[in-house]
Amino acid sequence: MSPHGGVYNVKEFGQYFHDYDRQISTLEQLQTLSHVLAAYQPQKPHVKPYWKWATVELVNNTEQSNWYVSFGFARIPILEMYWLNANGVNTERIVNLNEQSNYYERPIHHPQMYVPITLLPNERKTLVIKYQTFANAPAKIQIHSSNHFNKAAQFSIFNNAVIAGLVLTILFVVIVNLYFNPNLTNVFYAIWTALFFLIVADMAGFTYQYLWPQHGQFANNFSIVLMVTVPIFHLLFVRRFLELSRHHNKLDRLYVGCICIYVLLVPLALYLQSVFYNLFTSSLIILLFLYTCYWCWRQRAPSIKIFAISLLNHILFVNVLTILGASFGNMLPNFDIATYIKIGYSIEVCLFTIAMAVQNKSVQDQLVHHLQNQVNALNQSVLQQQRFSKQQCEQVKKHEQRLFTDLSHELRTPLTVMKIQVESLQHNIVENVHESYRKLHDKIDELNEFINTLMLVSNSKDLHYSLDIRPTEIGSFINEVHHLCLQKLNLKKQQLSLNCQTDDIDTIQIDKKAITQVIEEIVINAVKFGGDNVNMILSFVACSQYLTVRVEDSGNPLTYEAHKLLFEPLFRQEPSRNNLLGGKGMGLAVCKKLIEAHHGVISSHNSLLGGLCVEFSLPKEPLTVIA
Repeated sequence: MSPHGGVYNVKEFGQYFHDYDRQISTLEQLQTLSHVLAAYQPQKPHVKPYWKWATVELVNNTEQSNWYVSFGFARIPILEMYWLNANGVNTERIVNLNEQSNYYERPIHHPQMYVPITLLPNERKTLVIKYQTFANAPAKIQIHSSNHFNKAAQFSIFNNAVIAGLVLTILFVVIVNLYFNPNLTNVFYAIWTALFFLIVADMAGFTYQYLWPQHGQFANNFSIVLMVTVPIFHLLFVRRFLELSRHHNKLDRLYVGCICIYVLLVPLALYLQSVFYNLFTSSLIILLFLYTCYWCWRQRAPSIKIFAISLLNHILFVNVLTILGASFGNMLPNFDIATYIKIGYSIEVCLFTIAMAVQNKSVQDQLVHHLQNQVNALNQSVLQQQRFSKQQCEQVKKHEQRLFTDLSHELRTPLTVMKIQVESLQHNIVENVHESYRKLHDKIDELNEFINTLMLVSNSKDLHYSLDIRPTEIGSFINEVHHLCLQKLNLKKQQLSLNCQTDDIDTIQIDKKAITQVIEEIVINAVKFGGDNVNMILSFVACSQYLTVRVEDSGNPLTYEAHKLLFEPLFRQEPSRNNLLGGKGMGLAVCKKLIEAHHGVISSHNSLLGGLCVEFSLPKEPLTVIA
């Protein structure tokens, strides 16, 4: 040790022996087998924890007496240190710690493991160290001067506190995001970030110092649990974030298989007190992560490339440098494992958080765009509804205007006749008084019948209850109706054919008088407006649940607008409402109400015969009426 040096690396000057089989347990055994000591060689991967021996000859060429030994870890499960004098005979024990030792048995109460040693100026001694590290990771044994120790210890606390604070801040952001966006992706990410925070705190020594300083064995098991569970939630998060079950089924099955393997390794690691198989699996999983990065880079989804970079960072710092390089594979034994893990995980968490933020922003933009489209569609629908309502209002107004006009005309005609008769009687200018009274009485009856019909059409809510609906034998009913209809025709010029397809039905529940009235009214209209030589077909067709009655004629077809208004009250196709043809436009309106009272439907269209076709359907069985 020279006055110009502040820290010395034992690997450069000491001799080592990796006791994989734990053959040498005491210093005396090591002294008898001193030939096994050699310059440092990279250690081999080993399943179970094993001991390591290190010896270094120290010569103090400075004026300082107090020196400090560090190991690069917060806790060493097994640590024994001895002094040997120059001739290698007299020994002095410096420290003796094992798995059951607690935090307060340390020589220095610091989060990281430091052991003070005393070496007087110009004194020569051999330092012997027996130690066992967590996961058999190589220890970075260094000897510090007093000044360098103070700086290194303070910087270690400051550095670990900054990293832990950074991760804790990110964890807070992740938890807030989880609160507002509760889904499995955010749940796995929050758990994985929390585990990483605990790993940082555990590597810094904060958990052992402040949470369970009296329980050394529990601290070791806690470290094992952290190391074996964090890959599980890391894989779960990657799988959910990329939605592999939807976009890449084969890759998703590989991730599920790896997760299952890691879950099975948890109890095995606690039983063996070793994470060897977990590290071995993490070495093999590098190929899976590399393919995932390649697949991500080819996708076009937002934030996917940032996610691929974060995964590459995980491969570099955690899988390659930490596990292969400095721990399991021991390819780079001169580097600090804790530094790799802290830096690698910190960068990965930051990149993952950025990727999550970009993804959430993209989802929000898509949601806003979707909502905007929905609002626009709703506005268009409202505008269309307003236009439709306006058209409906205009049609209602036109209909009301036409209805009042027709109603006025239909009422004015009989009232005018009645007025003339009254005035004639008043001035004694009629030849036959009784005939005038008869005509006056007939017009009053006509007017009264018209008003009753109008009331029936306008208020037919309870019409169903006034009908006399009973089982009617279909064959006799058809013959009776056909005979009545033939009486309305001029059989020399007009013709009515009957078409019956009712083999599947014997009876039907109807008001016989009402349905007869409907058919007669349709036939009378066909005779009246179909011409002198009109031909008609009266059809009865039975289907599974309905009986359809159809009346077709060879008269003149109707327009589309006429079909729409055919069953409206007071509708007549000729707008002049000439009384020579008779009727007031109420017949088919009454027919419609009677059919609807039977829970049937009535409609019209142009017939293949050239004229009009009116048909209605009646249910075979009566329907239940809810009052």
